[in-house]
Amino acid sequence: MKVAFSRVEGFMSGPSSRRRPGLFYVASAFGLSLLFAWFWTGRHHEQPVVYPPPRPINNAPEKETIGKDWDFVRDARNFLMTDTRCDEAFPELFKEIDRAVEVRKNDHVTLKELDEIAKVKGYMRAMIYDQQLYVLDAAASAINLREQATLHAIHRAIVTSPEPLPNIEFVFMSDDIAAGTPEAKWSYSRQSNETNNWLMPDFGFWSWPEPKIGSYLEVQMKATAMDTKLAWRKKTNKLIWRGASMDLLVREQLVNVSRGHEWGDVKIFSWEEEGPKPESKEILTMDEHCAYKYVAHTEGISYSARLQNLQNCNSVIVSHQLKWLQHHHHLMVSSGPDQNFVEVAADFSNLPETMERLLRSDTDSERIAGNNVRTFREHYLTPAAETCYWRKLFRGYASVSFEPEFFDAKGKWRGLPMESYVLERKLTWNPH
Repeated sequence: MKVAFSRVEGFMSGPSSRRRPGLFYVASAFGLSLLFAWFWTGRHHEQPVVYPPPRPINNAPEKETIGKDWDFVRDARNFLMTDTRCDEAFPELFKEIDRAVEVRKNDHVTLKELDEIAKVKGYMRAMIYDQQLYVLDAAASAINLREQATLHAIHRAIVTSPEPLPNIEFVFMSDDIAAGTPEAKWSYSRQSNETNNWLMPDFGFWSWPEPKIGSYLEVQMKATAMDTKLAWRKKTNKLIWRGASMDLLVREQLVNVSRGHEWGDVKIFSWEEEGPKPESKEILTMDEHCAYKYVAHTEGISYSARLQNLQNCNSVIVSHQLKWLQHHHHLMVSSGPDQNFVEVAADFSNLPETMERLLRSDTDSERIAGNNVRTFREHYLTPAAETCYWRKLFRGYASVSFEPEFFDAKGKWRGLPMESYVLERKLTWNPH
C-alpha cells in the first residue's frame, strides 16, 4: 500500500515532466467532447420535419382571422374554418363546385336519379343527416381501401365543422372512371364533357397505403424534409419518372422520347418484378422524386394520383396535356409569372427541346418549382384546404338537391353510422 501511495503522491506532486500524462488525458477528454458535440449538432437534419412548422401554443380562445391573408404556419392545419373564412383563405379553390352547381341549378338532383345509378365496383351511397355520416348502400366489391379513405375524409370535415352542415344524400364512385351514365355522381376525376360529375378530393388525400405512399400528410412531411436537405442547386439536374407501363401509349411515348438524352432518367418497371426487391433502384419513394429538379407526370387509366404527390416537391413538374381533371387542376398555370408547371404536347413529342430550354435557364426553372410549392404544398393542397373543399361541396350539392329522409317507409333507420361501417366494412352482420 505504501508503494502504491507513493506512486500516486509522486504523480500528483512530482516535477512537471511527471505531470504530462495527466495533461494528455485532459486534452483527450476535451477533444472527445468537441467531437461528440460536432456529431450531435450535425445530425439535426435527421430529426422529423414538421409540416407545417409548429404554431406557438396559446391557451387563450383563438379568434377567427378576418381578411384574405393566408399564413401557411398559422392556417395549414386549421380544420375549424367557417364557410366565410374558407372563401377568404382559398378564393380560387372552389371553381369545380361552382361549375357543378351551375349545371344543375335548373334541374335539381332527385331521389329517383340516385336510385338509377348502377351499383358497380366502387359504388357507395351515403347520407349526412344532423351532422352525422351514414352509409346507405355499397357495391359488393370495393376498390382496395379507397371507399374507407373517402369516408374518413368526409367524416373529418363534418365533425370539425364549426357551423351546421345541410342534410344531403349522395353517391360517390371510387373507380378511376366514373363515366357512362348521366346521373349526378361524386368522383375523383372527370373529362371535360362529363359535366354531371361532382369532383371530390382523391382518396389519397387521406391515405394511399397499398403502394406504401402513406397518408397525404406523411407525403408532405417527407417532401418538405427532402427539400430542406437538398437546396435547389444540389438537386439532380435530370428529369425523373418511374412507373408501370399498364400498356398505356402515353407512358411508352415518354420513355421513347427520353431515351438517349443525358437529362433523362425515365424507366418503366413491373410491380411483380420489382415489388419483392425493396433495394431496387427502379422504384423510388415519393420524396425521392423531390431530389430531382424535374419530375415527369403522365396520366394512367384515367387521371393519375401521382400528380398531387409530386406537387409537394420543390421541383418542376413536366406534364403532357391532361385529359382528366381533378378538383384542383384549374390551379395549374403553364405560363406567365405564376407558372407552376411545364406543359408539353400530348405525346411528349416536344419534350427534348423543352428540357433543353429549361436546362439553359436554371433560374427560371427554380422560379417555377417555387411557385409549385407555394401554390400547392403551402396553400391549396393543405389539410385545411381539403376540409374546406369538402364542406363547400356539401353546401353546393345541397343547394341543387333534395332533402333526404332519415326513416324508410316502415319507420326504420335508412343507414348505418359511419363509425360502425368502417370497422365491420359491411352493412349487415350477425352479432358476434
